[in-house]
Amino acid sequence: MTDESKGAPVVQITLGDALREYLSSLKPDQRHDYEAFVRKYVEHAGMDVAVSDLTGSRVESYAEQSIKHTDPNADKRVAALKAWFQFLKKKNYASQNFGVHIRIRKPAHARAGTRPSAVRIVEPPLEMTAEGIEDLKRELAELDSKVPDLVKAIEVARSDGDLRENAPYHAAREALAFADNRKKRVEGALKRAVVVDRSSKQDDLTAVGSVVTVTFLDKGMQLIYQLVGAREANAAEKKISVESPVGKVLLGRRVGEEVEVEAPQGVMRYRIDGISHG
Repeated sequence: MTDESKGAPVVQITLGDALREYLSSLKPDQRHDYEAFVRKYVEHAGMDVAVSDLTGSRVESYAEQSIKHTDPNADKRVAALKAWFQFLKKKNYASQNFGVHIRIRKPAHARAGTRPSAVRIVEPPLEMTAEGIEDLKRELAELDSKVPDLVKAIEVARSDGDLRENAPYHAAREALAFADNRKKRVEGALKRAVVVDRSSKQDDLTAVGSVVTVTFLDKGMQLIYQLVGAREANAAEKKISVESPVGKVLLGRRVGEEVEVEAPQGVMRYRIDGISHG
């Protein structure tokens, strides 16, 4: 049996010091995935709190408050915190692996084994910049103004006779169908749209809405991008989606970090030179 399994006394260290050691031990990709979730927990518990003061009830209480089944990042949050608590136990900073208390809480009806009367799909909020939301509102207003004219064009074209050979009629029908479909998509996006909340994000990390100055290291070129949601992406305006290959690796980064992007033409390397949040 190892000393650890025999119950060797834990090493005294604060959560803040343990966090710094933990983050430095991670590979860049892991750090990118885990840091925000683990740091949020440590800041909640207290940077100066001793790891040895942790209790299962406190960790479980945090999990109940912070990990919701409706959170699109719930699985990532659980994985990050479990890995963190495993590290504390492995280093003998904690007397036990508190990760067993980290899990996604199911709704009450699911825990009781009952089925809800109706299935309601909860879509996650759609983080956008305030400018992006206003653009959607303007587009919706334009679509609303076009529909009456398209309906009138269909009526006029229909009055011309045989619909099988009536090109204006079919063109107007297609235009109306496109406008109706686009209108539904814009309305759906606006129902979910929320202005990106900076209150829970660190000012020194890139996020949705951030303007990021980077150097393309392979060519020594400096570029400026704004990180936006997928619906706001616009290459001409240097607005890149956080779901794109470049946007993904630039999200959640600090000034001075270097990142790599896999591309058809090979690996592209960038350095983050500046971050502003508007």
